[in-house]
Amino acid sequence: MAETMVVPMDYVVLKLKIGKGFPYMKADEWKSWVLVYLPILLKAILPIKIITFSDIDNGHKFLQEFCTECQHIYTPTILICNMHLHLHLHKTIRDFGPVYEYWLFGFERYNGLLKNVNTNRKDSFEVTYMNNFVQDTFKGDFAHAALTCPSQVPFLPLLAKLTATAQPSTSKNTITFPQRLFRLSAFIQAYSNPSLPVLGNEPLPPSAFPLHIKPPSAMSDINYPHLLDYYKVAYCMPNLEGYQHPSSPFSFVDNQIIKLKSINLLGQVYKGCKYASGRGSFVQSLFLGSQGNNRLAYTGQIQYLFLHSFTPPVDNTELQTRVVYQDKHVFAFVKWFQIENDHSRELKSVDICSADFIACDFECILPVYRISSVVATCDYKTSTNNKKILVNTLPHKQYN
Repeated sequence: MAETMVVPMDYVVLKLKIGKGFPYMKADEWKSWVLVYLPILLKAILPIKIITFSDIDNGHKFLQEFCTECQHIYTPTILICNMHLHLHLHKTIRDFGPVYEYWLFGFERYNGLLKNVNTNRKDSFEVTYMNNFVQDTFKGDFAHAALTCPSQVPFLPLLAKLTATAQPSTSKNTITFPQRLFRLSAFIQAYSNPSLPVLGNEPLPPSAFPLHIKPPSAMSDINYPHLLDYYKVAYCMPNLEGYQHPSSPFSFVDNQIIKLKSINLLGQVYKGCKYASGRGSFVQSLFLGSQGNNRLAYTGQIQYLFLHSFTPPVDNTELQTRVVYQDKHVFAFVKWFQIENDHSRELKSVDICSADFIACDFECILPVYRISSVVATCDYKTSTNNKKILVNTLPHKQYN
């Protein structure tokens, strides 16, 4: 089962069997084992044990007594940092569950990053670190803004050396993204609330897009009807027409799209299923139930990411001026798995889906805002030899 697992881009694939011993594992390998592999692989192997609040209180009491006796028997200098941190375990267990179910070595993972910060053996490490962090965070946005600004054309040779994959703004392979104000708070609110209306043209940070993109191409005739139906539903315009025989130049949906190899949403990278052996293509999205009062998580696989230009026809001149700068829509074409009624693993955040996709419709056109989490998947066969997909929902790193 472990060999069939598809893990996200920022999780390490374990190549050695866990039975060969734990000492060889590094921090990132422990992360993959604890968060990805363990919940799926050990259900039928490890016995079910329940930790009670009484057990937590007793453990905390014993740790306090241990630290107190160490201070009496030896000296206060024996009380190291780890012993102090042990006294906070009872709070973290109450907040996040048993310690074997979440990651405990977050600080250790950053030791290598901190050691690589060049301070020239001087003080003010914090200032140096934050300067590097701010530069790394915004250099992609700066390059995008410069490459799409006509006044910066003389500097393009220099920027081309700094960003090897960059293309001049006069190139047909470069698209000018709408220069609209990006607000992180609005992005997070729309990104996490399925009840909010999302059209797909909401502003994204410039760093979300790759510098080099493909030229426009025609969307397949099989998928295009779903895009047309999506716009009809999203904009409440049932009279929108296809591109083949439009009665008006302002009432049809074009079939020209720009496919993206990947998209970076505040640190989480998503790709189509054809890239990197499917890693980064399995996602979950939240949808409201038929009554509008509960959220349903659906799992699917991104077939491809794409940009599409569409300006809805309106009569109001003021509204036309306002929406013309919002015509760039960013979508993922997703095929969804059929949800099973088997809830035997839901306590471990593992869902069971059918290995087959449901029929495609307009809901396969998913605005990237609606991607709620990244998942790991595993092929699974039941006792009756039916193929299933085990889905492990993983922590979303964007807001951690």
